[in-house]
Amino acid sequence: MERGLPNRTLLISPIRRARIPILIGGKLRTSAEMDYYAPSKAGKVVYSAPLATAGYVSEVDALRCVAMTAVVAQHCNNLLPFGYAGVWLFYVISGFAITSSLLASDRMSPPKPLLLRNFYAKRCLRIWPIYFLIVAPTLIAAAIVGKSDVLSQGPWLVTFTANYYNIFHYPWGQTSGQNWDWFGHLWTVSVEEQFYLVFPFLFAFLSRRRLVAALWICIALGPTLRELLTWGLDQLPVNEEYKFSTVYLFAPAHFDSFAAGALLALFRPFIASRLDLARVFLAVALGVAAAYTCVYVSINAATLPFSYHSFNGVIYGLMWGQGRQIWIFSIIAALASALISLILAGEGWLLNACRLPLLRLIGRVSYGAYVYHLPVLYLYQLLWPRTDTASSHLYGLREFGIGYPVTLLVAYLSFRYFEEPILRLRARFS
Repeated sequence: MERGLPNRTLLISPIRRARIPILIGGKLRTSAEMDYYAPSKAGKVVYSAPLATAGYVSEVDALRCVAMTAVVAQHCNNLLPFGYAGVWLFYVISGFAITSSLLASDRMSPPKPLLLRNFYAKRCLRIWPIYFLIVAPTLIAAAIVGKSDVLSQGPWLVTFTANYYNIFHYPWGQTSGQNWDWFGHLWTVSVEEQFYLVFPFLFAFLSRRRLVAALWICIALGPTLRELLTWGLDQLPVNEEYKFSTVYLFAPAHFDSFAAGALLALFRPFIASRLDLARVFLAVALGVAAAYTCVYVSINAATLPFSYHSFNGVIYGLMWGQGRQIWIFSIIAALASALISLILAGEGWLLNACRLPLLRLIGRVSYGAYVYHLPVLYLYQLLWPRTDTASSHLYGLREFGIGYPVTLLVAYLSFRYFEEPILRLRARFS
Protein backbone atom coordinates (compact mmCIF):
# COMPACT_ATOMS: atom_id res chain seq x y z
CA MET A 1 0.00 0.00 0.00
CA GLU A 2 1.54 3.30 -1.06
CA ARG A 3 0.77 6.93 -0.53
CA GLY A 4 2.27 9.66 -2.65
CA LEU A 5 3.79 12.67 -0.93
CA PRO A 6 5.13 15.99 -2.19
CA ASN A 7 8.86 16.21 -2.81
CA ARG A 8 9.59 18.07 0.41
CA THR A 9 8.83 15.41 2.95
CA LEU A 10 10.41 15.05 6.35
CA LEU A 11 10.85 11.45 7.43
CA ILE A 12 11.82 10.71 11.01
CA SER A 13 11.82 7.41 12.89
CA PRO A 14 12.15 8.20 16.58
CA ILE A 15 13.01 5.56 19.13
CA ARG A 16 10.50 6.88 21.65
CA ARG A 17 6.93 7.44 20.49
CA ALA A 18 6.57 10.97 21.80
CA ARG A 19 3.54 12.75 20.39
CA ILE A 20 5.54 15.49 18.67
CA PRO A 21 3.74 17.12 15.71
CA ILE A 22 5.68 16.81 12.45
CA LEU A 23 4.71 18.28 9.08
CA ILE A 24 4.42 15.49 6.52
CA GLY A 25 2.79 15.87 3.16
CA GLY A 26 0.98 19.01 4.24
CA LYS A 27 -0.47 17.31 7.33
CA LEU A 28 0.60 17.36 10.93
CA ARG A 29 1.40 13.87 12.17
CA THR A 30 2.77 12.65 15.49
CA SER A 31 6.06 10.88 15.82
CA ALA A 32 4.13 7.77 16.90
CA GLU A 33 2.49 7.76 13.47
CA MET A 34 5.87 8.15 11.79
CA ASP A 35 6.71 4.52 12.52
CA TYR A 36 4.26 3.60 9.75
CA TYR A 37 6.24 5.32 7.02
CA ALA A 38 9.49 4.65 5.19
CA PRO A 39 10.88 6.19 2.00
CA SER A 40 10.84 4.24 -1.26
CA LYS A 41 13.02 4.73 -4.32
CA ALA A 42 10.10 6.31 -6.14
CA GLY A 43 9.94 9.13 -3.64
CA LYS A 44 6.80 7.77 -2.05
CA VAL A 45 6.21 6.19 1.33
CA VAL A 46 5.15 2.66 2.08
CA TYR A 47 4.01 1.02 5.28
CA SER A 48 7.03 -0.26 7.17
CA ALA A 49 7.54 -2.77 9.93
CA PRO A 50 7.72 -1.63 13.55
CA LEU A 51 11.12 -0.37 14.62
CA ALA A 52 13.62 -3.17 15.22
CA THR A 53 14.39 -1.86 18.70
CA ALA A 54 13.01 -2.23 22.19
CA GLY A 55 9.78 -0.44 22.96
CA TYR A 56 6.05 -0.35 22.43
CA VAL A 57 4.57 -1.95 19.28
CA SER A 58 1.14 -0.49 18.60
CA GLU A 59 0.22 -3.23 16.11
CA VAL A 60 0.19 -5.77 18.94
CA ASP A 61 -2.76 -3.87 20.39
CA ALA A 62 -4.90 -5.42 17.64
CA LEU A 63 -3.96 -8.88 18.93
CA ARG A 64 -4.98 -7.76 22.41
CA CYS A 65 -8.35 -6.82 20.92
CA VAL A 66 -8.73 -10.28 19.37
CA ALA A 67 -7.74 -12.02 22.62
CA MET A 68 -10.13 -10.04 24.80
CA THR A 69 -13.01 -10.38 22.34
CA ALA A 70 -12.55 -14.16 22.19
CA VAL A 71 -12.71 -14.47 25.98
CA VAL A 72 -15.83 -12.29 26.22
CA ALA A 73 -17.52 -14.34 23.49
CA GLN A 74 -16.83 -17.57 25.36
CA HIS A 75 -18.30 -16.13 28.54
CA CYS A 76 -21.47 -15.20 26.63
CA ASN A 77 -23.10 -18.59 27.11
CA ASN A 78 -20.15 -20.32 25.42
CA LEU A 79 -20.78 -18.47 22.16
CA LEU A 80 -17.15 -19.08 21.11
CA PRO A 81 -16.14 -22.38 22.75
CA PHE A 82 -12.42 -21.94 22.04
CA GLY A 83 -12.34 -18.35 23.28
CA TYR A 84 -10.12 -19.49 26.16
CA ALA A 85 -7.24 -19.37 23.64
CA GLY A 86 -7.35 -15.59 24.04
CA VAL A 87 -5.90 -16.02 27.53
CA TRP A 88 -2.80 -17.74 26.15
CA LEU A 89 -2.51 -15.10 23.46
CA PHE A 90 -2.51 -12.57 26.30
CA TYR A 91 0.25 -14.55 28.04
CA VAL A 92 2.52 -14.45 24.99
CA ILE A 93 1.80 -10.74 24.45
CA SER A 94 2.52 -10.07 28.12
CA GLY A 95 5.89 -11.81 27.93
CA PHE A 96 6.75 -9.80 24.81
CA ALA A 97 5.54 -6.49 26.28
CA ILE A 98 7.30 -6.66 29.64
CA THR A 99 10.56 -7.81 28.06
CA SER A 100 10.39 -4.98 25.54
CA SER A 101 9.80 -2.57 28.41
CA LEU A 102 12.74 -3.97 30.38
CA LEU A 103 15.00 -3.77 27.33
CA ALA A 104 14.02 -0.14 26.75
CA SER A 105 14.77 0.69 30.39
CA ASP A 106 18.03 -1.28 30.40
CA ARG A 107 19.43 0.73 27.48
CA MET A 108 20.20 3.51 29.95
CA SER A 109 22.12 1.01 32.14
CA PRO A 110 20.42 1.84 35.43
CA PRO A 111 21.51 0.04 38.63
CA LYS A 112 19.76 -3.32 38.90
CA PRO A 113 17.73 -2.40 42.00
CA LEU A 114 16.52 0.75 40.23
CA LEU A 115 15.58 -1.25 37.11
CA LEU A 116 13.53 -3.64 39.22
CA ARG A 117 11.92 -0.87 41.26
CA ASN A 118 10.87 0.98 38.13
CA PHE A 119 9.50 -2.18 36.51
CA TYR A 120 7.37 -3.16 39.49
CA ALA A 121 6.16 0.39 40.04
CA LYS A 122 4.98 0.68 36.43
CA ARG A 123 3.35 -2.77 36.51
CA CYS A 124 1.48 -1.91 39.69
CA LEU A 125 0.26 1.37 38.24
CA ARG A 126 -1.03 -0.49 35.20
CA ILE A 127 -2.61 -3.56 36.80
CA TRP A 128 -3.68 -2.73 40.33
CA PRO A 129 -6.04 0.28 40.03
CA ILE A 130 -8.91 -1.31 38.09
CA TYR A 131 -8.21 -4.75 39.53
CA PHE A 132 -8.83 -3.49 43.06
CA LEU A 133 -11.60 -1.22 41.80
CA ILE A 134 -13.54 -4.45 41.19
CA VAL A 135 -12.20 -6.56 44.06
CA ALA A 136 -12.19 -4.12 47.00
CA PRO A 137 -15.82 -2.88 46.86
CA THR A 138 -17.07 -6.43 46.32
CA LEU A 139 -15.22 -7.75 49.36
CA ILE A 140 -16.40 -4.80 51.48
CA ALA A 141 -20.01 -5.39 50.42
CA ALA A 142 -19.65 -9.13 51.07
CA ALA A 143 -18.40 -8.38 54.58
CA ILE A 144 -21.33 -6.06 55.24
CA VAL A 145 -24.04 -8.49 54.10
CA GLY A 146 -22.25 -11.59 55.36
CA LYS A 147 -21.55 -13.46 52.13
CA SER A 148 -18.84 -15.73 53.45
CA ASP A 149 -18.41 -17.61 50.17
CA VAL A 150 -17.36 -14.41 48.43
CA LEU A 151 -15.37 -13.12 51.38
CA SER A 152 -13.34 -16.34 51.55
CA GLN A 153 -11.79 -15.45 48.18
CA GLY A 154 -10.43 -12.16 49.51
CA PRO A 155 -6.99 -13.31 50.70
CA TRP A 156 -6.39 -15.15 47.43
CA LEU A 157 -7.46 -12.20 45.30
CA VAL A 158 -5.42 -9.68 47.29
CA THR A 159 -2.28 -11.83 47.11
CA PHE A 160 -2.79 -12.67 43.41
CA THR A 161 -3.13 -16.39 44.06
CA ALA A 162 -6.75 -16.72 42.89
CA ASN A 163 -5.78 -19.49 40.47
CA TYR A 164 -4.90 -21.72 43.43
CA TYR A 165 -8.16 -20.82 45.16
CA ASN A 166 -9.95 -22.16 42.10
CA ILE A 167 -7.90 -25.36 42.23
CA PHE A 168 -8.67 -25.93 45.90
CA HIS A 169 -12.34 -24.95 45.62
CA TYR A 170 -13.54 -26.87 42.58
CA PRO A 171 -15.93 -26.33 40.74
CA TRP A 172 -15.11 -22.72 40.01
CA GLY A 173 -15.58 -19.72 37.75
CA GLN A 174 -19.17 -20.08 36.53
CA THR A 175 -20.89 -16.71 36.62
CA SER A 176 -24.65 -16.61 37.06
CA GLY A 177 -27.26 -14.30 38.49
CA GLN A 178 -27.37 -16.43 41.65
CA ASN A 179 -23.99 -15.39 43.09
CA TRP A 180 -21.45 -12.60 43.21
CA ASP A 181 -18.74 -14.33 41.25
CA TRP A 182 -17.94 -11.49 38.87
CA PHE A 183 -14.21 -11.83 39.42
CA GLY A 184 -13.91 -15.52 38.58
CA HIS A 185 -11.80 -14.55 35.56
CA LEU A 186 -9.17 -12.67 37.56
CA TRP A 187 -7.18 -15.85 38.14
CA THR A 188 -5.40 -15.04 34.87
CA VAL A 189 -4.09 -11.81 36.40
CA SER A 190 -2.75 -13.92 39.25
CA VAL A 191 -0.86 -16.12 36.78
CA GLU A 192 0.71 -13.06 35.17
CA GLU A 193 1.69 -11.55 38.51
CA GLN A 194 3.36 -14.81 39.55
CA PHE A 195 5.45 -14.76 36.38
CA TYR A 196 6.40 -11.15 37.15
CA LEU A 197 7.81 -12.29 40.51
CA VAL A 198 10.44 -14.37 38.72
CA PHE A 199 11.28 -13.05 35.27
CA PRO A 200 12.48 -9.49 36.03
CA PHE A 201 15.14 -10.87 38.37
CA LEU A 202 16.34 -13.26 35.68
CA PHE A 203 16.47 -10.34 33.25
CA ALA A 204 18.38 -8.14 35.68
CA PHE A 205 20.98 -10.58 36.93
CA LEU A 206 21.60 -13.02 34.07
CA SER A 207 23.69 -12.28 31.01
CA ARG A 208 21.70 -12.13 27.77
CA ARG A 209 23.05 -15.51 26.70
CA ARG A 210 22.08 -17.16 29.97
CA LEU A 211 18.70 -15.42 29.94
CA VAL A 212 17.96 -16.82 26.47
CA ALA A 213 19.02 -20.27 27.64
CA ALA A 214 16.77 -19.98 30.71
CA LEU A 215 13.81 -19.02 28.54
CA TRP A 216 14.35 -21.97 26.19
CA ILE A 217 14.52 -24.24 29.23
CA CYS A 218 11.26 -22.70 30.47
CA ILE A 219 9.61 -23.45 27.12
CA ALA A 220 10.78 -27.06 27.31
CA LEU A 221 9.64 -27.37 30.94
CA GLY A 222 6.09 -26.22 30.13
CA PRO A 223 4.85 -29.45 28.53
CA THR A 224 7.12 -31.46 30.85
CA LEU A 225 5.45 -29.95 33.91
CA ARG A 226 2.01 -30.51 32.41
CA GLU A 227 2.97 -34.17 31.86
CA LEU A 228 4.12 -34.50 35.49
CA LEU A 229 0.91 -32.89 36.70
CA THR A 230 -1.06 -35.33 34.56
CA TRP A 231 0.78 -38.29 36.07
CA GLY A 232 0.26 -37.02 39.61
CA LEU A 233 -3.43 -36.24 39.10
CA ASP A 234 -4.03 -39.67 37.59
CA GLN A 235 -3.02 -41.14 40.96
CA LEU A 236 -5.81 -39.26 42.73
CA PRO A 237 -9.47 -40.31 43.02
CA VAL A 238 -10.75 -37.19 41.18
CA ASN A 239 -12.69 -36.74 37.95
CA GLU A 240 -11.22 -35.59 34.65
CA GLU A 241 -12.77 -32.14 34.89
CA TYR A 242 -10.84 -31.46 38.09
CA LYS A 243 -7.65 -32.84 36.56
CA PHE A 244 -7.94 -30.61 33.51
CA SER A 245 -8.85 -27.57 35.62
CA THR A 246 -5.73 -28.10 37.74
CA VAL A 247 -3.46 -28.22 34.69
CA TYR A 248 -5.33 -25.24 33.23
CA LEU A 249 -4.90 -23.12 36.36
CA PHE A 250 -1.43 -24.08 37.63
CA ALA A 251 0.68 -21.02 36.84
CA PRO A 252 4.18 -22.54 36.39
CA ALA A 253 2.75 -24.98 33.84
CA HIS A 254 2.10 -22.00 31.55
CA PHE A 255 5.22 -19.92 32.03
CA ASP A 256 6.35 -21.31 28.66
CA SER A 257 3.87 -18.98 26.93
CA PHE A 258 5.36 -15.94 28.66
CA ALA A 259 8.85 -17.21 27.85
CA ALA A 260 7.95 -17.44 24.16
CA GLY A 261 6.90 -13.80 24.15
CA ALA A 262 10.05 -12.79 26.01
CA LEU A 263 12.24 -14.52 23.41
CA LEU A 264 10.45 -12.64 20.63
CA ALA A 265 11.38 -9.36 22.32
CA LEU A 266 15.00 -10.41 22.81
CA PHE A 267 15.34 -11.53 19.17
CA ARG A 268 13.35 -8.60 17.78
CA PRO A 269 16.21 -7.10 15.72
CA PHE A 270 16.90 -10.53 14.21
CA ILE A 271 13.22 -11.18 13.39
CA ALA A 272 12.70 -7.72 11.91
CA SER A 273 14.96 -8.46 8.93
CA ARG A 274 13.70 -12.00 8.25
CA LEU A 275 10.16 -11.96 6.91
CA ASP A 276 10.61 -15.28 5.11
CA LEU A 277 11.63 -16.96 8.35
CA ALA A 278 8.58 -15.53 10.13
CA ARG A 279 6.37 -16.92 7.37
CA VAL A 280 7.95 -20.34 7.77
CA PHE A 281 7.35 -20.11 11.52
CA LEU A 282 3.64 -19.48 10.91
CA ALA A 283 3.43 -22.31 8.38
CA VAL A 284 5.06 -24.75 10.81
CA ALA A 285 2.81 -23.64 13.69
CA LEU A 286 -0.29 -24.05 11.50
CA GLY A 287 0.96 -27.45 10.34
CA VAL A 288 1.48 -28.67 13.90
CA ALA A 289 -1.94 -27.32 14.91
CA ALA A 290 -3.56 -29.11 11.96
CA ALA A 291 -1.76 -32.38 12.79
CA TYR A 292 -2.83 -32.13 16.46
CA THR A 293 -6.44 -31.50 15.42
CA CYS A 294 -6.52 -34.34 12.88
CA VAL A 295 -5.05 -36.88 15.32
CA TYR A 296 -7.46 -36.17 18.15
CA VAL A 297 -10.52 -35.64 15.95
CA SER A 298 -9.74 -39.07 14.47
CA ILE A 299 -9.62 -40.53 17.98
CA ASN A 300 -13.01 -38.98 18.76
CA ALA A 301 -14.48 -40.09 15.43
CA ALA A 302 -13.44 -43.68 16.13
CA THR A 303 -16.09 -43.89 18.84
CA LEU A 304 -18.67 -41.39 17.57
CA PRO A 305 -19.84 -40.37 14.07
CA PHE A 306 -17.88 -37.41 12.71
CA SER A 307 -19.63 -34.10 13.38
CA TYR A 308 -19.05 -30.70 14.91
CA HIS A 309 -18.88 -32.45 18.27
CA SER A 310 -15.80 -34.36 17.12
CA PHE A 311 -13.84 -31.20 17.94
CA ASN A 312 -15.12 -31.25 21.53
CA GLY A 313 -12.21 -32.20 23.75
CA VAL A 314 -9.75 -31.32 20.99
CA ILE A 315 -9.81 -27.53 20.63
CA TYR A 316 -12.46 -26.77 23.26
CA GLY A 317 -14.25 -28.43 26.13
CA LEU A 318 -12.63 -31.07 28.32
CA MET A 319 -9.25 -31.45 26.62
CA TRP A 320 -7.97 -34.38 28.61
CA GLY A 321 -6.44 -37.71 27.67
CA GLN A 322 -3.90 -39.02 25.16
CA GLY A 323 -1.68 -35.98 25.83
CA ARG A 324 -4.01 -33.29 24.51
CA GLN A 325 -3.86 -31.37 27.83
CA ILE A 326 -0.09 -31.30 27.40
CA TRP A 327 0.20 -29.95 23.86
CA ILE A 328 -2.83 -27.72 23.23
CA PHE A 329 -1.35 -24.82 25.20
CA SER A 330 2.02 -25.07 23.45
CA ILE A 331 0.27 -24.97 20.07
CA ILE A 332 -1.69 -21.85 20.99
CA ALA A 333 1.51 -20.18 22.22
CA ALA A 334 3.30 -21.11 18.97
CA LEU A 335 0.51 -19.62 16.83
CA ALA A 336 0.48 -16.45 18.92
CA SER A 337 4.28 -16.17 18.67
CA ALA A 338 4.13 -16.63 14.90
CA LEU A 339 1.67 -13.75 14.56
CA ILE A 340 3.86 -11.42 16.62
CA SER A 341 6.89 -12.49 14.56
CA LEU A 342 5.07 -11.55 11.36
CA ILE A 343 4.21 -8.15 12.81
CA LEU A 344 7.84 -7.54 13.75
CA ALA A 345 9.05 -8.73 10.35
CA GLY A 346 6.64 -6.43 8.50
CA GLU A 347 4.11 -8.80 6.91
CA GLY A 348 1.98 -6.39 4.86
CA TRP A 349 -1.47 -7.96 5.13
CA LEU A 350 -1.13 -8.44 8.89
CA LEU A 351 0.21 -4.92 9.46
CA ASN A 352 -2.67 -3.44 7.49
CA ALA A 353 -5.15 -5.42 9.59
CA CYS A 354 -3.44 -4.59 12.87
CA ARG A 355 -3.36 -0.89 12.03
CA LEU A 356 -7.11 -0.61 11.72
CA PRO A 357 -7.94 2.23 14.13
CA LEU A 358 -10.86 0.43 15.79
CA LEU A 359 -8.82 -2.70 16.57
CA ARG A 360 -5.98 -0.64 18.01
CA LEU A 361 -8.36 1.46 20.10
CA ILE A 362 -10.06 -1.62 21.54
CA GLY A 363 -6.65 -3.16 22.13
CA ARG A 364 -5.56 -0.13 24.11
CA VAL A 365 -8.48 -0.59 26.53
CA SER A 366 -8.47 -4.40 26.38
CA TYR A 367 -7.19 -4.90 29.92
CA GLY A 368 -10.03 -2.84 31.32
CA ALA A 369 -12.50 -4.59 29.04
CA TYR A 370 -11.24 -7.95 30.28
CA VAL A 371 -11.58 -6.93 33.94
CA TYR A 372 -15.01 -5.31 33.53
CA HIS A 373 -16.68 -7.79 31.20
CA LEU A 374 -17.87 -10.30 33.82
CA PRO A 375 -19.55 -7.64 35.99
CA VAL A 376 -21.28 -6.33 32.84
CA LEU A 377 -22.41 -9.83 31.83
CA TYR A 378 -23.55 -10.49 35.39
CA LEU A 379 -25.75 -7.38 35.21
CA TYR A 380 -27.12 -8.53 31.84
CA GLN A 381 -28.04 -11.92 33.31
CA LEU A 382 -29.85 -10.20 36.17
CA LEU A 383 -31.84 -7.98 33.82
CA TRP A 384 -32.52 -10.62 31.16
CA PRO A 385 -32.23 -14.06 32.73
CA ARG A 386 -32.20 -17.01 30.39
CA THR A 387 -35.36 -19.11 30.29
CA ASP A 388 -35.49 -22.85 29.71
CA THR A 389 -37.10 -22.28 26.32
CA ALA A 390 -34.46 -19.81 25.11
CA SER A 391 -32.02 -21.05 22.48
CA SER A 392 -28.51 -21.31 23.92
CA HIS A 393 -26.83 -19.72 20.89
CA LEU A 394 -29.49 -17.06 20.48
CA TYR A 395 -29.17 -16.06 24.13
CA GLY A 396 -25.38 -15.96 23.76
CA LEU A 397 -25.65 -13.76 20.68
CA ARG A 398 -27.96 -11.34 22.46
CA GLU A 399 -25.72 -11.31 25.52
CA PHE A 400 -22.66 -10.60 23.37
CA GLY A 401 -24.51 -8.04 21.22
CA ILE A 402 -25.39 -5.99 24.30
CA GLY A 403 -22.68 -6.93 26.78
CA TYR A 404 -19.69 -6.45 24.48
CA PRO A 405 -20.43 -2.83 23.42
CA VAL A 406 -21.32 -1.91 27.01
CA THR A 407 -18.06 -3.48 28.19
CA LEU A 408 -16.09 -1.47 25.63
CA LEU A 409 -17.83 1.75 26.67
CA VAL A 410 -17.11 1.13 30.34
CA ALA A 411 -13.49 0.22 29.53
CA TYR A 412 -12.99 3.34 27.40
CA LEU A 413 -14.43 5.67 30.05
CA SER A 414 -12.34 3.96 32.70
CA PHE A 415 -9.19 4.29 30.59
CA ARG A 416 -9.87 7.91 29.70
CA TYR A 417 -10.84 9.26 33.10
CA PHE A 418 -9.41 6.81 35.65
CA GLU A 419 -6.49 4.83 34.26
CA GLU A 420 -4.77 7.43 32.10
CA PRO A 421 -4.24 9.94 34.93
CA ILE A 422 -2.71 7.14 36.99
CA LEU A 423 -0.58 5.90 34.10
CA ARG A 424 0.98 9.34 33.77
CA LEU A 425 2.69 8.65 37.08
CA ARG A 426 4.80 6.01 35.30
CA ALA A 427 6.94 8.84 33.90
CA ARG A 428 8.46 9.12 37.37
CA PHE A 429 9.83 5.60 36.97
CA SER A 430 11.30 5.91 33.48
